[in-house]
Amino acid sequence: MRKLAAIVLLPFAACGQTFDAATVRLSSASSTGSHMVDDPTRFEFLYCSVRALLALAYHVNVWNVRGPDWIAAEMIDVIARKPLHTSEEDERLMLQALLADRFKLTVHRDSYDLTAYDLVAARNGPKMKSADGSVPAKPPIASMKGPARSLNGTVSMGRLAAALQTALESPVTDATGLTGEFDILLQWSPEDAIAAELPGATFPQLTKALELQLGLKLETRKIKVDTLVVDGGQKIPAEN
Repeated sequence: MRKLAAIVLLPFAACGQTFDAATVRLSSASSTGSHMVDDPTRFEFLYCSVRALLALAYHVNVWNVRGPDWIAAEMIDVIARKPLHTSEEDERLMLQALLADRFKLTVHRDSYDLTAYDLVAARNGPKMKSADGSVPAKPPIASMKGPARSLNGTVSMGRLAAALQTALESPVTDATGLTGEFDILLQWSPEDAIAAELPGATFPQLTKALELQLGLKLETRKIKVDTLVVDGGQKIPAEN
């Protein structure tokens, strides 16, 4: 992983932006989890990790918030009042300031390069059959049997891209331009299973299987992923 940027943020990242009143406490057995509230002046998250709230406050994926173990392990309740018509951006700034104040947090932003994929049609075009609606659509089913993997059912290209994203553990974007749904059967084996010549690893690796079986291919590109790093803090919030 190659660092691209690291910008130090002061503990009070949201100078001048604060909730009218706020309670931050460790969650108890009676906390029931985050939920929507009808009061537009009320900000409420119950039984939520500091990590998840930092992801919300700094507008990054929760998996890209890094720091000591307690930011994911400790569950907290945040109940606060905000001015009417507070914008989402101002709400994030208020939450940044609140978390920095109560947990004495110091953080910085960072980023790294990640390989992403665009799903496109192969040179000879798609080999899939359009779902014409004459028979009920089959919900896509992903299966794993030893070193064999498969995806079988009726999918849109967007849904196929999402399934491939799970298999590749990297972002995949539908760039096929194909609309509607298609009946597919995609079968592949992991590259390491093929290299080890494991019994049952009889299908090609995923990118080859896509082209041979569906007439699709994956084009790679680099994207920048934003992260938030917690440099220091305390796991017990300061008194309200």
